[in-house]
Amino acid sequence: PPNRSSKGFRHVYSFSLLYSVHSILEGMAVGSEKDWLMVFTLTGALSLHKALLAFALGVKIVEERQSLETHIRSVAFFAFSSPIGVAIGVGVELSHSDMAVKTLVAGLIQAVATGTFLYIAFVEIVTPELNKPDLPPLLKVLFLAFGYAIMCAVQFIPEGDEKIIPNNSTLDIIMTELLPGIPIN
Repeated sequence: PPNRSSKGFRHVYSFSLLYSVHSILEGMAVGSEKDWLMVFTLTGALSLHKALLAFALGVKIVEERQSLETHIRSVAFFAFSSPIGVAIGVGVELSHSDMAVKTLVAGLIQAVATGTFLYIAFVEIVTPELNKPDLPPLLKVLFLAFGYAIMCAVQFIPEGDEKIIPNNSTLDIIMTELLPGIPIN
């Protein structure tokens, strides 16, 4: 039976709101892109990411045993968030603002997107999972560290052509700005 408790209801809607804000910001990144190849690449990545978020949202709604009406509202709000973000991104990109203002807006958007992602990851997903008694906590922490290691390793995969050292990557930033005296080659 549906759980109409105020805590579960608020939890589902806060989860849905955070995912939707995150999706709006991701959509804005797609909408502000000028290169068509990057638009298609970002759209593919966004679609895969959004499918995983939709699955997590569905699981949260089912776990909280909410009504069908809550299911529909939460999913509809989440589904329309990316297209709204794309429209906002296109609007910002087509505006006749100064380049410095566009860069500032893009930076703020990325900061908020990162903040919502970190909040969702650590507060809404990782912490409750670590508190569940289904597996030993040490094993969960090891798998979490393994996942982070994989994501860090992905940063060192060359971008684009066949260069050994990728352009505009985290490795370049580390080598040129944090360790300026060390040669890259």
